[in-house]
Amino acid sequence: MSEVGVPATGWSARLDLRFEPRDVRDTRRTVMAERSHFGPLRILKPLYPEGDDICHAVIVHPPGGIVAGDNLAVDLRVDSGARALATTPGAQKWYRSTGAHASAVTRLHVADDAHLEWVPQETMVFNGASARQKLEVTLAPQARFFGWEMLCLGRTTSGERFENGEFRQSIRLVRATDDAPLWRESMLLRGDDPLLASQLGFRGLPVTATAWIVFPQDAADQPASDLLAVVRDALAEAPLTAASSPEPGLVVIKAMGDAPEAVRNLLIAVWKRIRLQVFAREAVLPRIWST
Repeated sequence: MSEVGVPATGWSARLDLRFEPRDVRDTRRTVMAERSHFGPLRILKPLYPEGDDICHAVIVHPPGGIVAGDNLAVDLRVDSGARALATTPGAQKWYRSTGAHASAVTRLHVADDAHLEWVPQETMVFNGASARQKLEVTLAPQARFFGWEMLCLGRTTSGERFENGEFRQSIRLVRATDDAPLWRESMLLRGDDPLLASQLGFRGLPVTATAWIVFPQDAADQPASDLLAVVRDALAEAPLTAASSPEPGLVVIKAMGDAPEAVRNLLIAVWKRIRLQVFAREAVLPRIWST
């Protein structure tokens, strides 16, 4: 293998991040206390567009896409008292497979009195891809979390549809105290799956998304019913969306659409509406989204 070439078995890459609060110059600042990587996964320098209290992190995959045999892993931890927002500069692209599958595993850990906003751009699955994606979120009882996962099947701008290949996705949110699941879902899609066109499934729409708002169950100032009403108001005029509160301290949002931009903008609108209530701060869009 040449230094700039991709190995025949694909890349293995790992990124480990940990955020903690520190007192710096008489102010509380969230810092990246640990940052290590192996292979083609990187983090841009810590960004503070909202002040020292919250650190924005941009996760970068320099190759720009995931090919057959690639294995990516991200482990992100937010210690008690820390505030972090993590995003990506562009879509995570799963390219057509030459035979082997590719995988990406993301594990997020949020401690008591810690906040994490996980807002990556969409996962784009090319026709012919063979992909396995896993998201695991572990939340302490007093943690606060907002996150989303967006899936785009095919390249919508060029008219490509996901007609061949396989995509497996596993999502699990749990409470750290007893590993009890707050939310769990698994999906296996193949290009010829009737579910993609079914009115009981994807309805022929290439984009789907799930978002979660998690806050302490005993937060008297944020009953789930009130927050759910705010979310539903934000979704009122959007087609093919739904929001529910299946557990105390949890609101789940589902959305579908024909373009990633429309679904992304919908979730951003929800985030803007709930951020002050859940995280006690006005919404500030990550700068990387504008570049």
